[in-house]
Amino acid sequence: MRQFPRLALAFVLGLTAVFAGGAPAYAAGGTVSALHLWGDPVLSGIPVDMTVSLDAPVAEPTLVALQSGDPSTLTVPATITVPAGGFGLNFRGQTVMFRGAPRTVCVTASAGGGTATGCITVDPRPDGPVVTAVTFSPASVPGGSPATGTVSFDLVTDGAVVSLTSSDPTVATVPATTVVSGGRSTGAFPVTTAAVTTSTAVTVTASAFGVSTTGTLTVTPAAGPPTTDTVRVTQASWRKRELRIAVTRATVPVT
Repeated sequence: MRQFPRLALAFVLGLTAVFAGGAPAYAAGGTVSALHLWGDPVLSGIPVDMTVSLDAPVAEPTLVALQSGDPSTLTVPATITVPAGGFGLNFRGQTVMFRGAPRTVCVTASAGGGTATGCITVDPRPDGPVVTAVTFSPASVPGGSPATGTVSFDLVTDGAVVSLTSSDPTVATVPATTVVSGGRSTGAFPVTTAAVTTSTAVTVTASAFGVSTTGTLTVTPAAGPPTTDTVRVTQASWRKRELRIAVTRATVPVT
């Protein structure tokens, strides 16, 4: 799977939209203007990332109807909902594994009287195991703490060397390769993270036998050290077998 282009994501989520007067012009109900299917071609059995776009930000949640031209090859949700304030949404479909010749499948999105179609080529499943997932434990980790990644195949392998790459090695570093032993369908690898000031999503790509898939690890700012305090004794007295001490703290005076 390929990552969404950053500019496309910004457009879909409305993060860079600028309108006259500096404020978006909201529509009561949006009209579908475009539908994109990313990663063409995609291997059968792998999810497909998709983006639906509306012609304007919507003032209220808007339902978009979806239909696959070939559900035996690519399935999609019956509907998705664009939240109020948005003018697009990212979602996923799922391809069905098959053998034979490649297939082209089109998906239709409809809302507000508008219809858009996007198409993608789905390649047949090759012989042998296919790498299908990259996961992390934990999925979210404070910067500077380690994590463990796992690559998964759909079948038991006779042994596989999996290539790994990180989208941001300055935040999360992975080894160049990891090995899945013969007779197993998964293999683990270490992840080293660095300190960050803001939460950062890092995509790790695993490739084997000509097939690639991705997983995302979120690196968060680490909790700072506890705030130090200064305590000073300002007065001490011994009276009637009772010791009384007055002190001040950097925060609140106490006695």
